[in-house]
Amino acid sequence: MKRMKQVLIYFTILFTIALTQAQSYDLDSFLSLVRQNNKDLKLAQKELDMAKAVKKEAWATALPKIFAQGDYKRNLLENYLYVDFPDFRTGQLVKQKFKISRNNEFRFNTVLQQTLFSFKVGDALRAAGQYAGLTAEAYRASYQGVTTAAKKLFYQALLLKKVMAITETAEKNAHENYLHVKDKFDQGLVSELELLQAEVRWRNEIPKVTEARKNYQIMMANLKDFAGIPQDQPLKLQGSLENYPPKPKYVQTDSVLTKRPDFKALLWEKRLRQTNISSQYAGYLPTLDGSFIFAYSSQSDAWKFENENKNFIIGLTLNIPIYTGGYTGAQVQKAKIDLAKTEIRIEKTKEKINNDLKSLYLKIDEAEQRIASARAAVTTAQKAFQIAQTSADNGVITQLDLKQTRLYLDQAMLNYYFAIYDYLAAYFDWQQATGEIN
Repeated sequence: MKRMKQVLIYFTILFTIALTQAQSYDLDSFLSLVRQNNKDLKLAQKELDMAKAVKKEAWATALPKIFAQGDYKRNLLENYLYVDFPDFRTGQLVKQKFKISRNNEFRFNTVLQQTLFSFKVGDALRAAGQYAGLTAEAYRASYQGVTTAAKKLFYQALLLKKVMAITETAEKNAHENYLHVKDKFDQGLVSELELLQAEVRWRNEIPKVTEARKNYQIMMANLKDFAGIPQDQPLKLQGSLENYPPKPKYVQTDSVLTKRPDFKALLWEKRLRQTNISSQYAGYLPTLDGSFIFAYSSQSDAWKFENENKNFIIGLTLNIPIYTGGYTGAQVQKAKIDLAKTEIRIEKTKEKINNDLKSLYLKIDEAEQRIASARAAVTTAQKAFQIAQTSADNGVITQLDLKQTRLYLDQAMLNYYFAIYDYLAAYFDWQQATGEIN
């Protein structure tokens, strides 16, 4: 029994350790998780499902419809047929009555209806296919937008982790320097002012560390929500800001339009608007429907089928609109206005894509120059801080000089990593703008 308890405790400890271990994600595995769990993509998927339902609805207008109806009546009183017949003896008309009803009446009808001619049916089928194309491109646009946002969130988390590490290193360095100055003060080698300056420098770094940790924790919470990861699940990101892709080549707007799903969705919308105009014009045209009916009836004073009648009926119905009070004309006008609005949106989107390409390429170029400048500044600031530390230990410079040198180093490192993130963010936006996200 004691042995069994030890085994249970052992496995419980192993299970607890497994739960508390942080799940590690690189960019690819994180993107895969986002594509599975992101709520925006799930909403876009529902639009694809809606397009399938719309297509089924359109086909329903072209396919035959079958209805069946059953009817039972119980006659509480008798019905008679009154007829005037001549009397054979006198020749005078005599009114006679004949019973024509039964206690029970049964009726059953089956109707098959089929639209034989209607422009609206063809337009509905065409519109359903166009709507499916529109929603497919809209889904791709949502997919690319979510993927771009996920990449930027991933690297923003890496950036804030770097910021946190820099502030923690600065706080640790300031604390070690304070302890070193305190030892020298206890030995009477430095003044109380230098000791106080070292302490102030250290304590000023503590709130920066607290804020950096808070920002990182908030970012990780947002990251988990975006990817559908439970908040209580530990998460570790694998990646580096230093590894960034080279600057892409500039592309012209015309070569991008065929790759942009949002622009292609607008083209599908234009086709859909044109089909809608044709569909509204169909309100001026006649329609022809055919029907095939099977009718059955039975009457009986007993609870059974007798005195039966059966019939098969074929019918045609021609509807010719003559005057609708201007309703059809108004619908056609509205459809034309919708088409004109879509055409304007297409032109605006072309202009926006052209401006976005220019703006994003300038951002990439500017960020690349900032990276080179910041990298050189970090090298210089590191060398200056090493010299300042040695000089402060030897009493050549004051604690204020050392603090200022450290601030320069921290700022140079922050500028370097922020420049890399800005480059990556612009690069990811460029991929989306050129439609290069698979």
